[in-house]
Amino acid sequence: MDEMTFTVAGIPATKGSYRIVGGRKHGRLVADNGRELPWRSVVANTIRRQWWQAHPNERLPRRKDACEIDAVWSLLRPRTIRRTHPAVKPDLDKLARALFDAVTDSGLIFDDGRIVHAALTKAYCMSMREQGVRFTIHWLDDEPHRREEP
Repeated sequence: MDEMTFTVAGIPATKGSYRIVGGRKHGRLVADNGRELPWRSVVANTIRRQWWQAHPNERLPRRKDACEIDAVWSLLRPRTIRRTHPAVKPDLDKLARALFDAVTDSGLIFDDGRIVHAALTKAYCMSMREQGVRFTIHWLDDEPHRREEP
């Protein structure tokens, strides 16, 4: 298993900022983007479902290897927009942060800190059914004499 490709349908959400509610000492963090957690849940559940379809009797590996991610987000082009590229919000880095957290949430990788390279693209699509993200995770061979971090 050197790579896996996943397709997630839906309106992509970004990882936004967080704020403290209830005071600094006993407060809790609340996301400014209310669509972030539901989107991350959809992505994580899709990863799990596609993993179990491909490997029916195996657990998710929770891999600690270094990996690369190639991702393409398809965003619905507004009717009045004529530009070719979606050079506006949502920001590509915030889309990536939500995706990386969702991959970690799924249990497929140990931590998104294991992602050492990412090729990220956002593009317009023509219908609502085409919205979402398609991404491939490539696991990299580890160096033979590398000491594993704690």
